Amino acid sequence: MVQGRDLSVMRTPFGKRRFERRGDRLVQHSMVEEGMSWEVTQVKNTVDPTHHDYNALSALSKTVRFDEQGRLAWGDVPENDHMCAHANGNMSCIACHSSWNPSCYGCHLPQKANRKMPELHNEGDITRNYTSYNFQTLRDEVFMLARDGNVTGNRIGPSRSSCAIHVGSYNANREAIYVQQQTISAEGPSGIAFSTNVPHTVRGKGETKMCADCHLSTANDNNAVMAQLLMHGTNYLNFIGRYCWVACEGHGLFAVDVTEREEPQAVIGSTLHRLAFPDNYEEHVERDFQLPHAHEHPGNDIVENITRPFKKPEIHNVMARGEFLYASCGPAGMRVFDIAFIDDKAFSERITTAPVSPIGQRFFVRTPDCAYVTAAATTAPDPTRTHLPENHEPSIHPIYAYLLVADREEGLVLVGAGTLLDGNPTNNFIKKDLVFNPNGILKGAHYIA
Repeated sequence: MVQGRDLSVMRTPFGKRRFERRGDRLVQHSMVEEGMSWEVTQVKNTVDPTHHDYNALSALSKTVRFDEQGRLAWGDVPENDHMCAHANGNMSCIACHSSWNPSCYGCHLPQKANRKMPELHNEGDITRNYTSYNFQTLRDEVFMLARDGNVTGNRIGPSRSSCAIHVGSYNANREAIYVQQQTISAEGPSGIAFSTNVPHTVRGKGETKMCADCHLSTANDNNAVMAQLLMHGTNYLNFIGRYCWVACEGHGLFAVDVTEREEPQAVIGSTLHRLAFPDNYEEHVERDFQLPHAHEHPGNDIVENITRPFKKPEIHNVMARGEFLYASCGPAGMRVFDIAFIDDKAFSERITTAPVSPIGQRFFVRTPDCAYVTAAATTAPDPTRTHLPENHEPSIHPIYAYLLVADREEGLVLVGAGTLLDGNPTNNFIKKDLVFNPNGILKGAHYIA
């Protein structure tokens, strides 16, 4: 029994068959414009040197391979097509024949209570919490490749950013109980993710990918293109966020408002700000482009006024990730600040060293002279979560469970911070897990790239 739809019996609105055989040629008639038709070139003919549709570039891309002697070969079709570099079983056609691919770099979903609205995806049920979809950046000039999932055979195909979700929530009093928080899946991968897709921008010629679009060029002039294609990162687009976090040495740390709270959350002073919030933009210009609002913290715990009297706090650098801010504090070591309520107007102190008793958690690690702290990524993949084999999720490197500290005396220090990602507030006791400074080679370390 033949499965699928017989395209040969379809007809256009103008009465012609949609597909017509003319000798060894296949012609397709337009469904929208009467009298328009075109020949549908057959792929097998483009690799046959004896056929009038032969195309050397097509033959090269489809048959190039290393032969049994390890030499580059192309032109003829080998008996085992899996030898070909671009074999159909390893790569989809759209990997090369897609002209462009839309990418959504960020989507903010703020939930607001006490707004009666029909749910979007649950068959019209009514909810008291309304969540709007606010796209942050849509781009079409970025092209990336990745492997499909198991269902589609793990083939190479176009990929895009389409899952970069940040969520927030406002209660009935319009208090931001959490703001711009990233998501983490049940098995630990970050919710800020990329996924393969079908771009629906297929081209036959002229706009297809050439060799140097996906391989290093002989002129060595496409390194940035390759880094983007393979999703290694090019720092092309960054999510700034509602606040810019600033380390101010002896003056503590500051969270400076750099975007509007309302959607679209335009960066203050930007072109989007001028277009979306013209009145606020004019006020910003009249202030000589100064940002007037910020929240501060002195950089030490209140207990340290007793345990370390006359010691001025030092904040050398900070890094925000999720609900926490990591800070290098010089002789006071490394400290984690709780910033979960940074946008909540119900809290007068929005940056704290501990939202609970210090007995219930330990958010600091003493080192002689902490100069820098960072994590492997600003996203928060969690390698400590349980994996189910049937989900086929990739394992997460253990480095994502650690903070990397540069100390001028101890060198490299690894601090386990995986417990800050698991949602359990009872196990937040961080400590040194590794100190690496063989023969003092890292003495004086002050930065980690």
